[in-house]
Formats: sequence, structure tokens, C-alpha cells
Amino acid sequence: MAVTELIFPRVKTDPGSLKELERDWPRLSKGLIDPNPGLLCAFRGWILTEDGLDVREAYREFLLFEWNSVDSFHAFIGSEQFAAFASSIRHLVTGPPTLQLFETKFSPRDAASSSLVEIVRVSVSSSENVEQCLQVWEKVSRDLALAGNAESTTSVTHGKSSNLEKDVVMGIIGWQNRKEHQDISQQKILSETLESLKSLGKVSQITVDIEVMDLGAF
Repeated sequence: MAVTELIFPRVKTDPGSLKELERDWPRLSKGLIDPNPGLLCAFRGWILTEDGLDVREAYREFLLFEWNSVDSFHAFIGSEQFAAFASSIRHLVTGPPTLQLFETKFSPRDAASSSLVEIVRVSVSSSENVEQCLQVWEKVSRDLALAGNAESTTSVTHGKSSNLEKDVVMGIIGWQNRKEHQDISQQKILSETLESLKSLGKVSQITVDIEVMDLGAF
């Protein structure tokens, strides 16, 4: 079991703020990762699409972290270090970020390291639907493994939220390239999966372009 965090910052999108954020990010990010012994891996980038719509011009930042435990996540969020980081970027954001924590079957590292990362979240209203969603993702993992080949292997992990008021089941698919995504999307694997998930709750689907953050850079 892994602990995966999805982070949705609310950054200001005016050109000046975006330029400052990118220019100063190497320094600002030090407040997140130095020191942070509970953090196993970290990725940062931008949301490309949401529910099929191109949102690149909306400049929606996205981060994905893996923690060594749920306790490490909560300890960091409550720390003076995190408070100092939040203070350092307050002039660049419109409000606090949305933090979504999941206990996933596998580490998100391989999926997040892929060329194209797809994240599907399902807000469900009952424990029965949670279990059914998790079963759907188990089937997706098996089907995608069979659909791949030696040169192109799709990475998948999934799990249930642990810090949200309502249950959310999330799956991450790491596509090796856009052609693989397009080819397999034309098969019934993903279309049938999406329809199954829609019958169990409200579905949110995003693709993101993210790069690994070097935890040893500082």
C-alpha cells in the first residue's frame, strides 16, 4: 500500500505572477522538500485536459507526492515548515490548495514518470460503490497489462481517499506515449471502464504533464 497525494494549487494566472512562479520555483520548492524525510517522490506540472476539454490556457498547476505514511503527511501539513512555505507563495495564489490523499495499491512513481499521465476520480456515495469502483480498477489494470506489449507497458495504480468528507476512488494511468493512449482508447477497455465508473458516481478525468522534482537537489 502506498500513500499518494494529489495537489491542486490555486495560482494566479496573470503573466507577471506566472513568470515569477516559474523563475522562483527552484527556491520556493525548497520549502516543500528540504528537509522532508516523509516524502518518497514528488512531481510537478500542469493540467492539460479536464473531462475532454483543453485547459492548458487556464494554467492550472498540479503536483503529485508519495508519502511514506499518512502520519507523515499530516505532520508536515501541521508543521512550521509548511506554514513558512505557504507564506512564501501567498502573493502568487488566490487561496489555499486542494489536497487529496489516497491510499493506493502501488506507488504512483512509475505511472507519474510516464509521458502522459491520466487521472480519473470518482466521487461515490456508498461503501458498496467504493468496493465496486476498486474492482473496476483491478480489471482495468489486468486489461491494460494484456493490451500492452514488450516495448510499451502501461503503469496503473488506484485507491481510496483518506482525508476527504466524501469517498473518492482514484486511478492513475501512465501512458508511455500519446499513440499508445490513442490506440488503446479506441478499444473497448477505457470506454467501458468510464461507463462503469459513471454508473457508480460522479467522474472527473484529467490528463497532466508533470516532471519529477529532484528531492536530492538541495
